Amino acid sequence: MKYSLCTMKWWMELLVLWLFIFPNNGFAQREIKPCQQEPAFIRTLGYDPLWTALSTSEKTYIGISLIAFEKKTGQATPTAQTPKMDIYQHPSWKTAGYLSTISFDQLGNAYTVPAPLISMLYNQTEKLNTIYKIDAINGEMNEWVNLPFAAKPSSHNPYGLLGINYDCQDHFLVVSTVAGSDRYNERGVIYMINPRNKKTIDSITNFDAMGLGFALDESRKKRLYYGSTRTGNIFSVVVNTKGKMEKKTIRKELSLEGYGPRGDDKARKIKFSGSQLLVSGTAFNYNLQAASEKPETLYTFIWLAKEKKWGLINYN
Repeated sequence: MKYSLCTMKWWMELLVLWLFIFPNNGFAQREIKPCQQEPAFIRTLGYDPLWTALSTSEKTYIGISLIAFEKKTGQATPTAQTPKMDIYQHPSWKTAGYLSTISFDQLGNAYTVPAPLISMLYNQTEKLNTIYKIDAINGEMNEWVNLPFAAKPSSHNPYGLLGINYDCQDHFLVVSTVAGSDRYNERGVIYMINPRNKKTIDSITNFDAMGLGFALDESRKKRLYYGSTRTGNIFSVVVNTKGKMEKKTIRKELSLEGYGPRGDDKARKIKFSGSQLLVSGTAFNYNLQAASEKPETLYTFIWLAKEKKWGLINYN
């Protein structure tokens, strides 16, 4: 059965209204309590951590930048419209070329992965499967773990690592790589890593993933949620307290296919806020593009207990 956009919009508005009127309708908290601490080097540099942010999206800065925002009276933290007061870069933050998502641990250490833009000029091919770590104390960035390649990146697929996230419940780091995949072969790997000894605990092979997120499911079990780069599908798997992914529990959660202004978005980021599942969707075609050419749409889902499925309540 097909529905018009007007019908879908009406249904989503009705669901939002219902959630507002009946906020305690059985939707359990999914979000795992954040554990991230502020990196100590921010205060050492003389900045207020509440008014700063680490960014990999500054157009004129390669690598990571520390953005210091102007403090506004009556505001506790900056917003997207808050003017920037200063931009700082440690000399080591641009040595790896362009970078992508940043994830913090409970000590304030930051982990990030390479992300070439437009061309490979600033990113070394042999380092595209390297995880980098910024030390919480001195702010220096170094290579942390070098993961194996199924095959070297090429013009058909110039990417290596795409996703990264830190598990704040049992303290593991998960990353995903698509290195070696091509049009006909899906050779990607999802790695679960122990940050204490840098060893790989477990992996899911032959799957190309980008967005990664940890949360509790409807049975209060911790799951890793991961989005496919080849379809709009998002899957999940139970992760036990030792970091093992229980493969028999893998299930499809939802699909972005047909939603949003493009209809073919892939999950770039997956996060949870309370009981809501938030997905940043964007186009992904295994080719290099400027970030400005990849508009993102934020999708908000909530678990419908009776139907045992996720329901879309909004996208913008």
